[in-house]
Amino acid sequence: MRKLLRLFTVIGCYLALSTSVLAAQTLSVAILTTGERQTDVYRQAFSDFEEQFNRYNVQLAFYNDKDFKRLLPSWLESGEHDILYWQAGERLQTLIEQDVIQPIDTLLPKIELQSAIQPAVFKSVSNQTGTYALPFSQYGWGFYYNKAMFKALNVSVPTSWDEFVALCLNIKSQGANPLVQATQEGWPVLAWLDFLSLDTGGEAYRDQLVSGQAVRNQDSKTLLAQFDQLLGDGLFFAPEKLWSWQQALQAVERSQATMTLTGQFVESSIDPLHEENIGFFPFPKKNGTSKGEVAPLEVWIVPRSARNKNKLTDLLRYLLTNNTTHATNLDALPVTNEDFLPRLPNERVKRSAAALTQSSNLIQFFDRDAAPSLSQNLAKSLASSIHSDSIGPLTDGLFQGRMSDFEVNLGSDIAVLPQLYFASLTGLKETFFASNLMQDIYRQLGYQISVTRYTTLEASLNSYRFGIDGELVRVDAYKKLAPSLTKIPEPLANVAFYLVCKDLEMCSSSLPKGSEVLVTNVLLVVKTWAEENHLRTKRYESIEALFRTFNRSSKGLMVLGASEIIDNSVLLTDSTYRTIISVPLYHYVHNKHKELVPLIDNALKKYKATERYQALKQRYWLQHY
Repeated sequence: MRKLLRLFTVIGCYLALSTSVLAAQTLSVAILTTGERQTDVYRQAFSDFEEQFNRYNVQLAFYNDKDFKRLLPSWLESGEHDILYWQAGERLQTLIEQDVIQPIDTLLPKIELQSAIQPAVFKSVSNQTGTYALPFSQYGWGFYYNKAMFKALNVSVPTSWDEFVALCLNIKSQGANPLVQATQEGWPVLAWLDFLSLDTGGEAYRDQLVSGQAVRNQDSKTLLAQFDQLLGDGLFFAPEKLWSWQQALQAVERSQATMTLTGQFVESSIDPLHEENIGFFPFPKKNGTSKGEVAPLEVWIVPRSARNKNKLTDLLRYLLTNNTTHATNLDALPVTNEDFLPRLPNERVKRSAAALTQSSNLIQFFDRDAAPSLSQNLAKSLASSIHSDSIGPLTDGLFQGRMSDFEVNLGSDIAVLPQLYFASLTGLKETFFASNLMQDIYRQLGYQISVTRYTTLEASLNSYRFGIDGELVRVDAYKKLAPSLTKIPEPLANVAFYLVCKDLEMCSSSLPKGSEVLVTNVLLVVKTWAEENHLRTKRYESIEALFRTFNRSSKGLMVLGASEIIDNSVLLTDSTYRTIISVPLYHYVHNKHKELVPLIDNALKKYKATERYQALKQRYWLQHY
């Protein structure tokens, strides 16, 4: 009898232990992460859940973007994971239509979800048949800007599109670079299409755009005209460089550019040394009634095939209740109705959150709603328009539906040379000779160069306050105006300037004092020549405007550079011209790069002995000097 009792005791202990083990319910969660910091935040959140609800054991699996999206279809069929990370918009809608995800409001009461989640966010994950995802974070988009540059340039945050365009032109006129745009990855540049489409035709037009149905309509014409206001004046900094979003942010931090359009995900990448100097403002609207904002939304979904979907209520409620903490730890915005503004980390995030909470219409990012082929082509078209400073490529892609061959995505295995940035004045074709020449010289030395062109001498000189590395090409007298620059001793070439006359006699003799001479630039040598000869100069913004005035006058006078003579020879058949100035042109580098001076000087001397140099001179009509 005692043996029998002892046996029952052992069996009872075994059953009690088994019950305890079974009570620890295992749940599986698969998450897409982009970095170690995100992974740590997720681990901590689910660890806190296990501590609070010790009857659960949560197994986490982390994947990069490519692997997660590759494996998602099989997980939805197999039920291997109980909860999956996913993204709202068309990507969520597709899963709803495929009927592969469990409505969340079958696991948590709909009234509980609706009362806890912001209305616009709740709308993003619901339809007439149910609520299909649990939102957990969103992040806004807008302009991150350099506060110190705004102060130095005496400008303020714009509140409308017209103010924004005027701001960009003002910044450029003072010698700074208004905008830098990430184009390397392709997708960041699409934010322009999201905002401009909402501003142009609201959500209806934006829906047409992402579905590929907006070709050749009036709203597309309006969008193109609006973006075109930012093109043609060199407002985008170093557009030929394929900036990653991290590099674009660094350009703003370093005062190389004033603003960049980007998402709140950059918060964790802001250098702590620049934290207080980086501000944020929402995308300025042209249409005052437009209330739409871009706010990509992250969600949790439950596969219909999940093995433990009926045991997820505690975890889902925990994630909803602790949303503010989890979202802010991910450098994102919460999605709940609670007053979380005081808990946000800085003014940038608070301004972004305020814009989103005031918006009646939150949309997902363009590439989350559009077919991959469409979003990729329009990203290339946008990047190409920025690169060429022309609306043409975007018009071809958006209005004509033409496929772009512009390459925007650099592979990680491609070596990127360090880049230097040079200022130059507009209005003289010889600067293009210099940019071709110096591109070759710097490439030999292991650098790439970018040229930012300014319309005034003052703006060019002022650019050195904002990190410009030197002056592309100037005459020798320039060193008196720019003591922070060092001249490369070897000249790039000699350049000739010509006095063009309607009257042959005027060109063959001294000009009467006070004569008016038409010019298209404010070059020092031309200014000095005019002063020495007691002449007045009148500047025109373009060669076309100059010729119109010159041709209307019977005794017109103007000064042109060598390449301008050859470019416009057809227009000069009834005129005569003579050389008035012949000067050497020099390249200048900032004193911070003094160690490059002998290297550049030596490379330039060797290069001038090559056929490539002679071909460049001939191309720009400098072969006689």
